[in-house]
Amino acid sequence: MTVLAYLSVITSLLAPFLIGNVLGVDFFGKDSSIGLGVTLQAILGGFISVYVYGYEKEKKTLVVFGYAVFFLSTGICYLVGKSLWLILFWELSTISAFLLYVGGKWNDASIRSFVALVAAGGIGAFCFTFWIFSNDPSSGLFFLILGLLIKSAFFGVHFWLPEAHAGAPAHASAAYSGLLVNLPLVLFSKFAFPLLPGTHYTTVLIPLAGIGVLWAGITALFSREVKKSIAYSTVENMNFLWLSLLISAYWQSSEQESLRMLSKAFGVLFLISLVHHSISKTFQFLFFGYLTKLSGRSGADDNTGIGRISGIPTFLAAIGTMSFLAIPGTTGFLSESTFIKLLSAVLEVTDTSAALVLPLLILVCTGLAVGAAAHLKLFLALVLSRPRTNFEDHGKNTTINVSLFLTGALVLIAPVIILSLTNYYAVRVEWLDFSWFKGIGILNVIGLAILLSVGLLGLRHRIKERKLWDCGGLFEGSEVAIASSALSDPLVAPLGRYFSDEAGNSKLDKGFIKILIKLLSSLKAKIRGSDDESISVDLTYSSFTVLTILIVIIIVRLAEGGIWSQLLSYWAF
Repeated sequence: MTVLAYLSVITSLLAPFLIGNVLGVDFFGKDSSIGLGVTLQAILGGFISVYVYGYEKEKKTLVVFGYAVFFLSTGICYLVGKSLWLILFWELSTISAFLLYVGGKWNDASIRSFVALVAAGGIGAFCFTFWIFSNDPSSGLFFLILGLLIKSAFFGVHFWLPEAHAGAPAHASAAYSGLLVNLPLVLFSKFAFPLLPGTHYTTVLIPLAGIGVLWAGITALFSREVKKSIAYSTVENMNFLWLSLLISAYWQSSEQESLRMLSKAFGVLFLISLVHHSISKTFQFLFFGYLTKLSGRSGADDNTGIGRISGIPTFLAAIGTMSFLAIPGTTGFLSESTFIKLLSAVLEVTDTSAALVLPLLILVCTGLAVGAAAHLKLFLALVLSRPRTNFEDHGKNTTINVSLFLTGALVLIAPVIILSLTNYYAVRVEWLDFSWFKGIGILNVIGLAILLSVGLLGLRHRIKERKLWDCGGLFEGSEVAIASSALSDPLVAPLGRYFSDEAGNSKLDKGFIKILIKLLSSLKAKIRGSDDESISVDLTYSSFTVLTILIVIIIVRLAEGGIWSQLLSYWAF
């Protein structure tokens, strides 16, 4: 059965290419963003499936079958366009996530995770229903954009994402953050992007996206849970992607030639950053999620030094963090260096709109730097530090190492492929700076050579003699155990207290959830005490009710359109 399950996964990953070919999708032309989305899913989905084999101990085959449904339905969503099939398959990908959780025990965190995912899916599905059936193009565009913002965890409607990751298995978090959230961005570029000129959406959303990058980066730094910290980093990256896409739309019809060229350049930045986020975040969730599984704890301080007994080589463990630190040779370096290049180009433009966008870009730089510090904090504490507790040694998991090696290799190989393509097109179009991509390509190759020589060949400094030292905590060992909070606590008083409480929870998200719980409690027909379990049950019930209503709507509308008779006649033929 396991072999059959993996064959179904392979089929589900390749099927979107065949279906797209039948539907006439131009993966290498006007639909290149769709081609990029399904390609990332095909490659990373395969790596995640390999990871499942080493991660899950029970009901492994069922989990793999769940991924077959998840990948197939998500891949079809890229292709079906403005139709009811989009709602049907998107909700199918959401509900199929139930199978991804069956390998572990259901607890409060996993229930909250699944409920958050289904709730966001139900709200987004309603928005897409209005978009499909609305006779008014302007209202249809509004609901389309709202649904895509919710699905992609845009700042202000992101509250479901940290909860969805907090209790999810590591491979599910990787699939949500590395693959599923790419879908709304690609659909926005396909359906909403051409309709934005003449509207005010960009002027409203661009400031929110810039603030979202800064807020999420700071919140990630002060979060005390491993998965939530990476989840807030996902919110940061998603808002950065939205910002790139929205700025590209903002200047696409500008009367000034320099701004139109910047519009195209920010579109390229969006594609590069999409690859960076998808690959690097998948790696981070797979790696740190595995560490939390080994320890059985979610807190960052509780996992200090767990990487030492994980059986994962230090260089391999460091690849994801290096990418978010923008070390040359990684996809993160390519993404953020291109952003800095475009920031300098905006400085040279003498236009009011450029002057308004510039302060936001400076905020974004700060947010990206703080977000990188959040990744560094986790790596230093969980991987480089000495364990503070006696963790059980589970030995080396070869399958996990293989999956991480493949994903990490992609982090290093992807920028080489991207730079080869950009240099190829730079000599054929005027708006791509050939000298810039050539120079950054040389620097990337040098950085990659240094990384490989240090990490794989072992050409690094070796400690010949270890000396005992104190480090201010009466420590007398040869190595230091630094908790994650030790790196962020000095900034709590001047900065962190405005964003997080003492437990590391976001004040903004906590306030929103309190309001939501009070609202749900006030709508109860029977007055009773509200505990976490009852709220989870109520949210699950309401989410499935939403899904049932949508299915009824779909069946009725399809019946009205006579599509069933068309399908029957097609199969009969």
